[in-house]
Amino acid sequence: MTRRAVGLGAMRLSTAPDRPDEAVAIALLEAAIAEGVTLVDTAHAYGLDDDDLGHNERLLAHVLHDGVEVVTKVGMRRPSGRWVPDGRRRTILAQAEASAEALGRVPNAVLLHAVDRATDLATSVRALAEVLERGLARSIGLSNVRYGELALARELAPITTVELAIGPFEDEAVRAGVVERCLDDGVRVLAHSPLGGPARSPRLKKHAVLRAIAEAHHASPGTIALAWLYGLRPGLVPIPGARRIETALAAARAPAIELAHEERARLDEAFPIGRLLRVPIRDRRVEATDREVVLLVGIPGAGKTTAARAWVERGYERLSRDEMGGTLSKLARTLSARLEGGTNRLLLDATYATRAKRQVVLDTAWRHGASVRCVFLDTPLGQAQVNAVERILDRHGVLLGPEAIEAAGKKDPNVFAPRVQFRFRDTLEPPEEDEGFTEVVRVPFERARREGHDRAGLVCDVAALERVSPSETRPVLVLAWRPKATEEELAALRASVPAAFSLEVCVHPAGPALCWCRGPLPGHVVAWMRRERVDPSASRYVGVSSADATLAARLGMDYEDAAP
Repeated sequence: MTRRAVGLGAMRLSTAPDRPDEAVAIALLEAAIAEGVTLVDTAHAYGLDDDDLGHNERLLAHVLHDGVEVVTKVGMRRPSGRWVPDGRRRTILAQAEASAEALGRVPNAVLLHAVDRATDLATSVRALAEVLERGLARSIGLSNVRYGELALARELAPITTVELAIGPFEDEAVRAGVVERCLDDGVRVLAHSPLGGPARSPRLKKHAVLRAIAEAHHASPGTIALAWLYGLRPGLVPIPGARRIETALAAARAPAIELAHEERARLDEAFPIGRLLRVPIRDRRVEATDREVVLLVGIPGAGKTTAARAWVERGYERLSRDEMGGTLSKLARTLSARLEGGTNRLLLDATYATRAKRQVVLDTAWRHGASVRCVFLDTPLGQAQVNAVERILDRHGVLLGPEAIEAAGKKDPNVFAPRVQFRFRDTLEPPEEDEGFTEVVRVPFERARREGHDRAGLVCDVAALERVSPSETRPVLVLAWRPKATEEELAALRASVPAAFSLEVCVHPAGPALCWCRGPLPGHVVAWMRRERVDPSASRYVGVSSADATLAARLGMDYEDAAP
């Protein structure tokens, strides 16, 4: 019979500004191992900064022996103490070599610390496979990954360990299906921050159910939480952190605590991840039935409000976060109340970018015997940006600047800054039927031609103005970006443009877009097309940059590259 691993996280012995001195840290680790810890989690980045990389691994080198498994992580830098993912091949290989040297042995597992959004994940995973091939690790794995990233990585390399945030108050990885997928396929899961870390531990200590069970076992609430986690599924190993010997010893003793069936049931009721892990999706899922919830998924500006009307006409009651306000959790509670009250056809209208957020709706519906269908409005970012600008113009008549956007957005959720859509793009996990939907209907975006907009126009970057004849008879829009320009500079710019042409200038700074008018955002062009009744498909864009080319493509205009 395989011995159950007993885990401990060593991070805070090295990353806390007031970390214990080396002798105290080593004594803690020795005591924990003597008490029964068999797996220690570390990382090459566990130190104060880039000059302190490997500090935690060097501590562990003093206490490791053949009976202790060590899991380390690579692909993270610490410039000035910040956490910066670096998934490049050279970084992963160099850190894997440095980890083995610091530990004084080949680690049992080397994980990718976090996905580097600036590096293709396949590149990072292939580098991990090379770490394995070079004998720098006995096995490899991932940390802090999403469902689709896990699937991609497993196609490229033998992933055997995944580390995720899991605990009584941390359910995202469980709701996203990552934990269930791993455990079903025999991939071990390490649960980091199982007690919530310093920020959440006070809440855990005060939890009534945990406190009551802890008193019965003469243990702490945290120790009971760990014992419960150990018993949820084979292959799930909590790795709580510790800076005090007493805490480390309590963590080591947690697996030996035998919780009664009634105690586990109370904890499962208090913390949803218990039920979610004990009962798989296939057993919770409700097949297609007359009692149905339809979930609209799409980027802000996708056209969900328009799509919802058709469902309302078919007899579905619409629950919209835009209209009701509040959080997605509040929307789920409202859904539960409607189903409890006997409503049989409901439509939920919100963005629902991630599997975890969608799982809340699925689970709520299933508990009331309702099936769930998903309608995914697959609207490209560029088209959603045009829609967002159209909404602002419809509501306010003019394009709003950053301050006005923020003010209006407090009252109207349909007015928002570009970052809202960028955030959706960066977090989107396209919906799949394996989440438990009876069906996922993908609706591609089609822009309807605006009635009466039949004029051919010309858009021109100011740097390409010489390409446009001053006697041009078509409507002309000249675009310029002049951050922090003075009134005198703007007046001079206006004087350089023929009076018959429209000139629009974005004066907002570089960096993350705060406005809708800096290219390739479409604000000024969309407002001009509405004003001049321009048909973009009959128009031309003369530009000098990739931003110009991108905007032209999004608007459906012919593009002429005037770059020198």
